[in-house]
Amino acid sequence: MTEVLRTDRLVLRPVTMGDHAALLTHWTEPLVRRHLFGDRTVSAAQVREIIHASERDFVTEGYGLWALRPARRSAGIDGPPAGDPLIGVAGLGHRDGPLGHGVDVEILYSLRPDLWGRGLAAEASRAVLDFAFGVVGVPRVTAEIDMANPASAEIALRLGMRRGPDGPAGPDGAAYYAADRSRWAGAGRAVDALPGCPEPA
Repeated sequence: MTEVLRTDRLVLRPVTMGDHAALLTHWTEPLVRRHLFGDRTVSAAQVREIIHASERDFVTEGYGLWALRPARRSAGIDGPPAGDPLIGVAGLGHRDGPLGHGVDVEILYSLRPDLWGRGLAAEASRAVLDFAFGVVGVPRVTAEIDMANPASAEIALRLGMRRGPDGPAGPDGAAYYAADRSRWAGAGRAVDALPGCPEPA
């Protein structure tokens, strides 16, 4: 079952192999690659594996990666004149917990650099957290933040995530933030998910 998420300005659909070329272009953009992949080059084969891993995670865990595209009603996002351009990615994966909590569910996001500073990454990430806590029932979500990118730390704080007390900057300059389901639910946030929504023609 696919899950489509909507916000005021964005539509989030699970990534598929149909997104491969757009993801490869997006993730090899130097500013995106610097913060998401530690400035390592991402190959076409790696992008395929990331897509396959996300598809597996949606089946086994109930979550994965979503491609971000502008909502048709939005007039505030510039993009190519035709079609629905992929402008970023947001989603959930898992990693060994840096704060001593075993395997953590981690939120990930990237956005086209010309759209930075408009609140879109926070908007997409909030939808992903609403889904994680309200639909899947994940108890805790973490974020590994590259401290060379203070905007990402600001997004984590705006989302209500807290800096981990035992997660100081590591050798790669990362710090760790976390949000808990109990606090998120207490804030009264709503989930806008459309189960099984078909892809547009």
